[in-house]
Amino acid sequence: MEKKVRIAKYLASCGILSRRKAEELIKSEKIKVNDEILTDLSFKVSADDKVEYLGKELKCEKNIVIALNKPEGYISSVADNYKRKTVLDLVNGIEARLFPVGRLDFDSRGLILLTNNGDFTYKILHPKFQVPKTYEVEINDYFSDESIEKITNGINIEGRELLPAAVKILVRKNNISRIEIKIIEGRKRIIRKAFAKLGYKVKDLKRTAIGDLKLGNIAEGNYRILSEDELEKVFKP
Repeated sequence: MEKKVRIAKYLASCGILSRRKAEELIKSEKIKVNDEILTDLSFKVSADDKVEYLGKELKCEKNIVIALNKPEGYISSVADNYKRKTVLDLVNGIEARLFPVGRLDFDSRGLILLTNNGDFTYKILHPKFQVPKTYEVEINDYFSDESIEKITNGINIEGRELLPAAVKILVRKNNISRIEIKIIEGRKRIIRKAFAKLGYKVKDLKRTAIGDLKLGNIAEGNYRILSEDELEKVFKP
């Protein structure tokens, strides 16, 4: 930990909540520092300070980020009310309280990051950091030139435009096409909705990269801990 950091950043780095949620808790007087209720968002703390949330002293775990190759049939959540399998069911032997960074649909597969670092999660998900995600999409028909032009120029989905950063045709046949698409945003099922609006059914959707960090040779259902150098690749365009 740095010598002194803002309280919201400290709480996020402890992995219990996002920086935005941390700020809400501070404003609502639910955080104590050295036995005093804290409301000042600019207040800075160090490792020597006693920080409490809901009466429990917080001790930051060592930050960790893992890259997981998610199979279909798992939800991107810590738990599920319907008792479906979650991405955490695929992780063993790591004591940190991990949570998924963003979402990857139940019926989609590929690269998803898990971490205990709320500050890292904030940087991945907030639009101002412009972290692109790359997907390979398999559809049930020939992807026409007209459709390529439409998706490249932007499609209006539920009142907002989806404007891909890049579109590349990998395979194009009469009964199947595979398209690589790179997007910045992360609205729920946005890629499936975009292709449905163009008249296609998505047969397979796989995330292959986040920033410049590629899925690589991680086997489906497996994962590995990322190095500092690999984490820097996440924030490359």
